[in-house]
Amino acid sequence: MILSKELLIKLVLAAGVFGLPLISQAATADIEREFDVAPGGTLVIQSDAGDIDIIASDQARVRVRVRNPNDFEVDIEQNGNDIAIRAESQRGFPGFGRNSIGFTVEVPQSYNLNLDTGGGHIRIPDLTGRIAANTSGGAIEIGNVTAGSVRADTSGGPIVILNVAGDVEADTSGGSIDIGNVTGNVTADTSGGRILIGNVQGDILAYTSGGNIDVGEGGGRVQLDTSGGTIRAGWAQGPLIADTSGGNIYLAGSSTRVDADTSGGNIEIKGSEGPVNAETSGGSIMVNSSAGPVRADTAGGRIEVDLGNVSGTIGGAVDLETNGGDVTLRLPANLGVTVDAVLEVSRRGRGDYRIYTDFPLVIEEDESNIIGRGDINGGGEMVSIRTQNSDINIVRVGN
Repeated sequence: MILSKELLIKLVLAAGVFGLPLISQAATADIEREFDVAPGGTLVIQSDAGDIDIIASDQARVRVRVRNPNDFEVDIEQNGNDIAIRAESQRGFPGFGRNSIGFTVEVPQSYNLNLDTGGGHIRIPDLTGRIAANTSGGAIEIGNVTAGSVRADTSGGPIVILNVAGDVEADTSGGSIDIGNVTGNVTADTSGGRILIGNVQGDILAYTSGGNIDVGEGGGRVQLDTSGGTIRAGWAQGPLIADTSGGNIYLAGSSTRVDADTSGGNIEIKGSEGPVNAETSGGSIMVNSSAGPVRADTAGGRIEVDLGNVSGTIGGAVDLETNGGDVTLRLPANLGVTVDAVLEVSRRGRGDYRIYTDFPLVIEEDESNIIGRGDINGGGEMVSIRTQNSDINIVRVGN
């Protein structure tokens, strides 16, 4: 049957109204391209939306597949060994979900990546090269990276990065951060979620507005800060600084100095080759081994400090103070210090608490205090101890 011109026009108009496929809609099919490149080039993806999945291969090529490019203007260009993909939504706010645009790109094993999507996950396998991954909403997963730095940023979602031979920067507005072993420096920041970092040869800076922080050993300065959660850290070659607005702190120690502060929780420091400063608004403080001066202050809890490994002098004053809890200080038998210990005792508690010492101190009592003072081994750095309605123990270590 031969259609009249008038009928043909009506059918075409009906197709546009009722969404029937037109020849001009063929552009909505997946886009596939392949380019010959040498390793060491750079892939750039800039899209208003869409998941990005990278595949690494041993081939000297880049294969691009753009899924569901509906309502997107997609531009793919090659410049030498570099490939650039740009996708701009033509209908304002881009759609999300299974039928939205997405990118799967195969690159050489040694290749640099600069990826940016307005919304969607980013997945990157083991790779050699520099990586920058940014999404306005979605998870970021990156495998082992050799000979390259990594920068990952998401406005909402978790970040997972395996081992990296280079520096790492990870930032999420809401989600956890997991990073493996790193040869460079690490900066990790989340507005809400835990942070887990392996051993790092450089500096570590980790901040979360709410969640636990757990890091391995640090080759430089280690600074950890959470608005609420527990902090755990391995040995640091540089200063080790830990601060939480509410939670316990467990630190292996530092070759230089340790600063630990919690608004409510226990503090345990296994050792330090330099000064220790520990403060909690409510909880116990334990310093298992320190070769330098110690300041420990708690609004309520016991304090235990071991200076048994000090050789020569402490190098500064020791100040231990709690508003309620036993204080135990271990000193080398041959260490010269000057002790000033004051135990404040209420009338009801008199006779229940005392100062115990393995060293010759002068013990005096008045209506509200038991005081122990004296020079040990000729005197030296000042040791100040303060507590209330509790015991003070000064213990000799060694002969």
